[in-house]
Amino acid sequence: MTDLIRIGILEDDTDMRAYIAYVAEQSDNLALIFAEESVQAARAHIDAGLTPDLCLVDLQLPDGNGVDFIRHASANSDCKFLVLTVLGDRTSVITALEAGANGYLLKDSSERMIVKSIEKTMEGANPISPEAATHLLSLLGGAETKPVKSDHGLTAKETEVLTYFAKGLSYKETANVLGVSAHTVNDHVKSIYSKLSVHSKSEAIFEALQLGLIKI
Repeated sequence: MTDLIRIGILEDDTDMRAYIAYVAEQSDNLALIFAEESVQAARAHIDAGLTPDLCLVDLQLPDGNGVDFIRHASANSDCKFLVLTVLGDRTSVITALEAGANGYLLKDSSERMIVKSIEKTMEGANPISPEAATHLLSLLGGAETKPVKSDHGLTAKETEVLTYFAKGLSYKETANVLGVSAHTVNDHVKSIYSKLSVHSKSEAIFEALQLGLIKI
């Protein structure tokens, strides 16, 4: 990517705001425009014409909800929005997406996933944390995921493992359902990580959902 993606941050937690700012500053593709803790302060930037390409937005804020900012900014700019929050419930997910959010991540997302999701959003994708994906599918009326040309070499058993993970099952629970040992599940996971070029279970589920390799 040749042009820097200008980033705005709306996050009231000081440590989290500093972390996201750090992630942006460490990336060669991102440029931090503002980092605010309140809806009012973030709106002031939009109203002044200082519009980022994408805003990372928390939902629970001291002077309102991040959804309020998304509605205002989307009506007054071409900014894209990636929700980054601890809230994974159906109401929060659907309300944010209906307000104009382009993607929805939870705060336990890795640095790599955050940066990748920002880039994907700017390319027109809609990154969704696995925990929020079920709510999105229900919002879309159970629409099927678009097929992809490649399965990235995943075996049928590896796809099963990922599907159970996406449904919230643990390693042990997945092993019990499949009738195999936890060690076997771990071997499948290592293979999945290698094939999808990821480093965690959440990233694997995220990639599989985005690529249409699994459905939940």
